[in-house]
Amino acid sequence: MAGHVYRTPLARSDWLSERTGAEIYLKLECWQRTRSFKIRGAFNAALLLSPAERAKGLVAASAGNHGQGVALAARELGARATVFVPESAPATKKDRIVAFGAELREVPGIYDDAEAAALAYARETGATFLHPFADPAVIAGQGTIGIELLEDLPDLREVVVPIGGGGLITGIGTVLRAAGAAGTRVVGVQSENTRSMYAAFEAGGPVEVAQGPSLADGLAGGSADPESYEMVRAVTDEVVLVEEKVIEGAIRDLFHYDGVVAEGAGAVAVAAVSAGVLHLRGPAALIVSGGNLDGSRLAEILRGG
Repeated sequence: MAGHVYRTPLARSDWLSERTGAEIYLKLECWQRTRSFKIRGAFNAALLLSPAERAKGLVAASAGNHGQGVALAARELGARATVFVPESAPATKKDRIVAFGAELREVPGIYDDAEAAALAYARETGATFLHPFADPAVIAGQGTIGIELLEDLPDLREVVVPIGGGGLITGIGTVLRAAGAAGTRVVGVQSENTRSMYAAFEAGGPVEVAQGPSLADGLAGGSADPESYEMVRAVTDEVVLVEEKVIEGAIRDLFHYDGVVAEGAGAVAVAAVSAGVLHLRGPAALIVSGGNLDGSRLAEILRGG
């Protein structure tokens, strides 16, 4: 992946450190090339394909950020890409998928509907499907964040990670466990309206969960994937929920105090800490996983403060 993705900053957050009494750092994946960590897994998976597999074309289902990563990887590796997204995906994400050279196909419904359409297209055309989270190569790519955390903050005691499908937290948690950092607490965060993994942890396995509209659209999904749930469970100490209004507050605080633009999914770790849902000892790293937020929506959130 060297030369394709950025090594993102790990920056101390003064206001969060003062508010919590712990040393809090932000891993700014919102400053990645595609403004999201998803580029890591997309590039790693695409680079590991054979030339013949890439020649068949790449296809992805995405709430927006994985699609951008696949689109950019395909462009730089000389492949074509087709990305299926829910119609409700933010305009900025859809626009950037097209700008990176992929064919965009919008699907009525939620992410699960987009995935079904993408899988059907892959079967019909022979294109290579790159799953956004349930793929070892994608998970390994996301896990490079864990390597950077340990190099930049060797005494790391907690890491707080947004959870959608679970690829990000599985990758980071696997690296921490493999590196012998078993004492580092790994906590996942979802919004109340994207609670599939939280519900699976509560029930002891995946259950169908009704999804409501959420500012954290990148975390949406009707139920946790069974295999992904088992991988997340193996490396995660706890999953917590945050309210929608708390996510808005975290977006405002990140902008005002740190000059960081975070989308809803990218702000949930900060929301959990700033609202007191989580109490950390520190040093702790909060993953700001993405920053693809429509400008009009950001302005509305900032005015709401």
